[in-house]
Amino acid sequence: MIKYIFMLAALSLSTAAEAKIKVVTSTSDLAYFAAQIGGDLIEVEAIASPKADIHFVEIRPSYMTKVAAADVAFKIGLELDMWMDRIIDGSHNGRLIVADCSKYIEPLEVPTFKADARHGDLHRFGNPHYWLGPQNVKPITEAIVEGLTKADPQHEARFRENQQAFLAEIDRGLEALAAKRERLRGKEVVFYHNSWPYFNAYTGLIAAGFIEPFPGVSPSPSHLKKITELVQERHIPIIAVEPYFDKRAPDKIASVTGAKVVTVYPSIGGRQAGESYLQWLEGNLDALLEVIP
Repeated sequence: MIKYIFMLAALSLSTAAEAKIKVVTSTSDLAYFAAQIGGDLIEVEAIASPKADIHFVEIRPSYMTKVAAADVAFKIGLELDMWMDRIIDGSHNGRLIVADCSKYIEPLEVPTFKADARHGDLHRFGNPHYWLGPQNVKPITEAIVEGLTKADPQHEARFRENQQAFLAEIDRGLEALAAKRERLRGKEVVFYHNSWPYFNAYTGLIAAGFIEPFPGVSPSPSHLKKITELVQERHIPIIAVEPYFDKRAPDKIASVTGAKVVTVYPSIGGRQAGESYLQWLEGNLDALLEVIP
């Protein structure tokens, strides 16, 4: 009987040791990064589809149920995925570890003035689309290592090891993409939405203007006229648009100016399911390079 009890206790301890950390992330990008760091020690699921506009995600009871069963939740922060905060609150998961992956980011475009409704979705703490720049992979993964370590301290060394291996892989990939990046340096692009300053910091692209006069604000006819004239005067070759935005205005400008409308994907898995960060990055580089003269 005593032997049986010891066997049950040992089995219970073994099962507990083998239990994976349940991770929920707001986006597919954070899910990808978490998977690289956590490896086979975690199970990870993203709330938002990689094809979705993550400014606006419908909050569903099923999302709260997922978070209620999770050990760790990762979010973008910088007021981008505030819907994730509502999901977390609605999950009533008192043991949940919540990690903001913007913790070690140096935000770009922090407003130096008081933003109001006239400025649309301008973010008070800086542009939140930081994962679009590969220079931010290290600070993102640092926040992820910390979050996973809080949930599973005994495997911190594994998480650190995985992080270093992943960062080395990213460095090798960026070296291989250096020639493509250099071909974009100094080129002017009109973007639909101001999602890309971190990507531009990496590529050297110049955002000459935006279809939206302010983030999230629909363009007026006078603004579109101004952008059309800008594209004509500067011979700007590209109008870059995320897949979920209405392309009628960009298409009209392109038809008048001869510029090309290029679809750029802000999330891993948006262009192709199962792609890696480097594949996502190269996909956007290639799409832009196809129309660069």
